[in-house]
Amino acid sequence: MFTDKGLKTTKVNLTEEQLKAQFWQFDTDGDRRLSKQELNNAFSSLGSSFPAWRTWRALCHADENGDGYINEKEFDELVKYAVKCGYAIS
Repeated sequence: MFTDKGLKTTKVNLTEEQLKAQFWQFDTDGDRRLSKQELNNAFSSLGSSFPAWRTWRALCHADENGDGYINEKEFDELVKYAVKCGYAIS
């Protein structure tokens, strides 16, 4: 990838541990589960162009019991999904 000045930049994908920390920081009510709004905020902070769509896909992928939240039991599946999305830092 090149910047507008022609210098090459490198992006490094976030690790599972970094993603876990990023997601948990958006558990604003401290109930140890992520709501749709909390997920949307997290995906937005990760730079998602369409955080609402990414939230819906994450819930389809990881919300095993269908309650609309990602709980601690479902959290690893959320992180695996986010890793596949390739979120990175420059």
